[in-house]
Amino acid sequence: VSTQSTGDFVMIGRVIDIFRWVFRELVVLYHILFSGIKGSSHKERLESFYSKQAKVYDDFRKRLLQGRETLLEYLPNFEESGVVWIDLGGGTGHNVEYMDSIGKLDQFSKVYIVDLSPSLLKIAEERKQKNRWKNVEIVEADATTFIPSEKHVDLITFSYSLTMIPNWFQGILHAKRLLKAVSYTHLRAHETGR
Repeated sequence: VSTQSTGDFVMIGRVIDIFRWVFRELVVLYHILFSGIKGSSHKERLESFYSKQAKVYDDFRKRLLQGRETLLEYLPNFEESGVVWIDLGGGTGHNVEYMDSIGKLDQFSKVYIVDLSPSLLKIAEERKQKNRWKNVEIVEADATTFIPSEKHVDLITFSYSLTMIPNWFQGILHAKRLLKAVSYTHLRAHETGR
């Protein structure tokens, strides 16, 4: 194969990748803009919104919602044992996977990914299996009512999830009740201005 032919194959591969990316983006935009949200309960409405976009959710949101990984990088390193983290509205488990990639996941004895969308949690479960996380539990529950078996935890994150909670003040107050006396809650800054 000549150098010219190899270059042509590389160019064709890049063009195909661009078309795939554009197609995925258009699919997500279509579902956001035109699918309509159906259901009588909050859970049904969330699932209606996320079910068709779950597989490409993280790629689309990464470009749209900046700062998630920066938030996670700024989280403290815990020295003590038995540290518990709840990622409320944790969806696909992206935050947990990122914490694992930067070497911060093993500091937690338990991590809960809590969300109401079964479609997003299915992706989180696939990630858990792929990465063989032993300290991660996937929980389908409401962020305003979930109580872990430990009763109190060290860290709670809401990463772009507060805006999806109808009574987001209740979500914050519930998180405050779950936190130990010395603990951390991290919110993306724009969410508190809602």
